[in-house]
Amino acid sequence: MERVPSAVLNKEILGRLDLEALCSLVCVNRAFRFAVESQAIPSLSSLNLCTISPDEQTLIYILGRCKSLYSLTVNCLRLQDYSLYAFLTPTVQELNLWCCSSLSYQILASLGHNCPNLRVLMLEFADKESPDVFQSNLAIMLSGCLHLESLSLKIRGIEVDASAFHSIEHFLPNTIKTLKLQPVLECNALLLLRRLCRNLLETENPCIPTSSYYSSFNLWSLSLVLDIITDELLMTISRSLPHLVELDLEDRPNKEPLADYDLTNTGLQSLGSCHRLTGLSLIRSRLKHQGTFKRINDMGMFLLSEGCKGLESVRLCGFSKVSDAGFASILHSCQSLKKFEVRNALFLSDLAFHDLTGVTCALVEVRLLWCRLITSETVKKLASSRSLQVLDLGGCKSIADSCLRSISGLQKLTELNLTGADVTDSGLSVLGQGNLSITNLCLRGCKRVTDKGVSHLLCGGGTISQSLTVLDLGYMPGISDKTIPTIAAAGIGIIDLCIRSCFYVTDASVEALARKKLCQDGSKQLRRLDLCNCIGLTADSLRWLRRPSFQGLHWLGIGKTRLASQGDTITVINKERPWLTMCLDGCEMGCHDGWQFHRQGSL
Repeated sequence: MERVPSAVLNKEILGRLDLEALCSLVCVNRAFRFAVESQAIPSLSSLNLCTISPDEQTLIYILGRCKSLYSLTVNCLRLQDYSLYAFLTPTVQELNLWCCSSLSYQILASLGHNCPNLRVLMLEFADKESPDVFQSNLAIMLSGCLHLESLSLKIRGIEVDASAFHSIEHFLPNTIKTLKLQPVLECNALLLLRRLCRNLLETENPCIPTSSYYSSFNLWSLSLVLDIITDELLMTISRSLPHLVELDLEDRPNKEPLADYDLTNTGLQSLGSCHRLTGLSLIRSRLKHQGTFKRINDMGMFLLSEGCKGLESVRLCGFSKVSDAGFASILHSCQSLKKFEVRNALFLSDLAFHDLTGVTCALVEVRLLWCRLITSETVKKLASSRSLQVLDLGGCKSIADSCLRSISGLQKLTELNLTGADVTDSGLSVLGQGNLSITNLCLRGCKRVTDKGVSHLLCGGGTISQSLTVLDLGYMPGISDKTIPTIAAAGIGIIDLCIRSCFYVTDASVEALARKKLCQDGSKQLRRLDLCNCIGLTADSLRWLRRPSFQGLHWLGIGKTRLASQGDTITVINKERPWLTMCLDGCEMGCHDGWQFHRQGSL
């Protein structure tokens, strides 16, 4: 080790390792410890800590040694404002702060004072303070960060006051190219867009006095979560942002929209003015009101597909009046389409995919979620696209074993979601014998799959046992303690495992996973494990979460189990393992959607 030139060690060895691997080397010997702490970590220019939820002490240990960071991503689930102050410096150009459950809006003002060279900012807050406090701190931040090119701000909670972004148009730097805001009132979004429209008129018509502030303001990407999407909003976007490349709109109406205050075919048609548009997402969420876009039918889709033929990515949710003809027009007219996603489409059936000659060759990602009329016949048609990498059929309950042989021929497929499908052990045997390179497989809610089916999948002689890294077996009554040793022994690449609400899983399964490294040399360690609502577990299984078991574990979900009530033991484990986040609230894997509802002290 001492004979290796430092330049070779840093560039060819340490420079190729991620942070976790570097921290592991610290424990090998003194020479490696010195090299990592004095050379490797200080030379890092970019650092991503989104896969763990560091506490203040861990963050200081890592970032305190980084002297030249310009890009930083942190999961702030367990951090306070003061934990970050020391690292907000003029050298930072990109900052992504996820899951800011305890950060106050004051952090925005700190960014404005200390990070004048910031180019990219992403922040997601929990809704805790008043909109006025947010607005005042946001104004300070935007006034200090005059070089921002990408801004993403989300305030998450149950009943968030959507007026928080009122008057943001007065402070946005003219360098902004990408803007993402959640939540926003439609009236405030219109004010912002009209300001941009004025900018466009000033730029194109020299007779109109030009405002130096707005003269170069030009958005390429816009993403908004609103109270309502209307024709007026889309028409204003089309007039104000003719150079728009990506548009992502989601609304969450509290009640049924009025006939003259909703999105109709006319609004969709207006998007034809955005000739550079390649990505479009229109979603009516069901979080607050079981509503859909009832005033859009097949004609609206025909007009959209004719006006926006350059679309490469389309996401549509809540189009309850659109039939096969409307969705098929998108597939046939948009020849460059690579990503196609439709959710909750009541009338989307196999007929939309009946004739895909010359269409499917470009498709890379297809997601058809909770479309009840989709069957295995659609999958057989899509299988003709040999470039398909992602196939998401979550909630399509008529998907059966008959299409799995077609899926097994998709050599480039990396992600497959069969949530709620009518597949059986025999179907999984087909997948287990193929040469698939699937890394992410979801079988959640597949009630006809048993322990035998998982054994066929991982021990069938195919490649999936080597490639699989993420496996979801949640809500499956046929899964028991017999499955988990199979996963520990044969699923050597699995790092994320979900077995939530598997009622026949007991302490023996936790023990089998804890001993995984002993069962199979070369197997990867689990990073995330979801045991939520596994009612067969007892408090005794917590002993397997103590050192040295589960050495690589970053996240553990134990909500709605007997383990969650063992406060003293959990405290001891947290002290032993500062890199481990133990979620007691029942969140999905990683707490990415649910962290804002955590009870105080539930981590």
